[in-house]
Amino acid sequence: MPAKEKKSYEELERELEERRRGEVQVQRQIALLQAINRVFREVPACGTEEEVAQLGLRVAEELSGSAIGFLGELNEEGRFDTTTLSKAGWAACEVPRPEADELLKNMPNRGINRIGLREGHSWIINDPASHPEAVEKPAGHPAITSFLGVPLSFLGGVTGMVALANKEGGYTPADQQEIEALMAAFSEALNRRRAEKTIDGLNRELQHKVGQLEAANKELEAFSYSVSHDLRAPLRHITGFVELLTKRDLDALDEKSRHYLRVISESADKMGVLIDDLLSFSRMGRTEMMRTRVDLGRMTEEIVAEAKEQTKGRQVVWEIAPLPTVTGDASMLRLVMVNYITNALKFTRTAPEARIAIGALTDNPKETRVYVRDNGVGFDMKYVGKLFGLFQRLHAAEDFEGAMATLADLRAPVDAFFEAVTVNDKDPALRENRLKLLDEIRAATRGIADFDQIVG
Repeated sequence: MPAKEKKSYEELERELEERRRGEVQVQRQIALLQAINRVFREVPACGTEEEVAQLGLRVAEELSGSAIGFLGELNEEGRFDTTTLSKAGWAACEVPRPEADELLKNMPNRGINRIGLREGHSWIINDPASHPEAVEKPAGHPAITSFLGVPLSFLGGVTGMVALANKEGGYTPADQQEIEALMAAFSEALNRRRAEKTIDGLNRELQHKVGQLEAANKELEAFSYSVSHDLRAPLRHITGFVELLTKRDLDALDEKSRHYLRVISESADKMGVLIDDLLSFSRMGRTEMMRTRVDLGRMTEEIVAEAKEQTKGRQVVWEIAPLPTVTGDASMLRLVMVNYITNALKFTRTAPEARIAIGALTDNPKETRVYVRDNGVGFDMKYVGKLFGLFQRLHAAEDFEGAMATLADLRAPVDAFFEAVTVNDKDPALRENRLKLLDEIRAATRGIADFDQIVG
């Protein structure tokens, strides 16, 4: 076998040097990974953002061999806010702490600090004193012999910078790359912590709101109990004594006295209806929703059949188009349809021939619009805001009976199921209520909107 050629001394030196450089590079990569891991591991344990900044500066100083450092975030005016010096930086600073704290508030972005921020990349200046953009430092400021600046970025924008200074021998491109990688991890950890803090705050606020809601529900339950028991007792007394009086010899009373008794009796009956409606309204917001598939066509047929029994002697023309099967709470949907159909019958009572149309528009595959149209009396659109208010009247009590609570009762199921409740009365002879039943139940009611804005 041919003998191997012996390498020269120079070749062996070159190989050894390459191995040393490779080992140094591996050691630097290990140190960088350990620094990044330390940031992610220790940031969650920091109590304040000041502690987070101090941690980032301390790790960056150790990784790069820097003597001091500072971290600053830019405010809306482009000045440094929430600027933090490292502990080593504070130790080297001879400016009195109160004065230094004041200088660090809303600090101008000038001198060598702004070079990389202006251009959007990191920068090295190993002779800051002779740099053309250097500015005079305040008395007591540590002398700067070398400088490395790295922008802090988040969501594609520059949010601030970390500045390291006074590494012996100056900074190298390798230092620059390592601190860039470290600061990318630091920005991620910092903003993740801020997001978690924001979420925690929102959760606490939500828990507080839930507590308030639970307390309000308990108050509502107590109120409902009071209405159903305490208020009904005197009402029963009034009704009972009036009945006793009417069973006695009414001939002893004059016509005015008998009229008074009728007014008392009718008023007590109205009061009973008001209490029933108020209790119904209070229960609506506490009813649990049970999602099922509901055949609106069959449901509407049943409601109309029941309504026909109560409208004998009236001329009512029903126009009922095919209705789809939707997702919702059957009892809630029934309540909605009963109230709308009942209102249509009530407010067409003065029409010689009432015309009530019920149907659905299914042009949008993501939703179903159900309408109830009638040729009733309508209302003035300037009062549309009162339409769904409890006990709000848009017509005289002597013209249309009832406590005007039915549409208010609709707010709870509508809020739970429907994206919008719209009312159109541009033609006083035609009133249309449209309910948008979403395939997925969404609590997205925004109130009452103009018809054209919803479907235009």
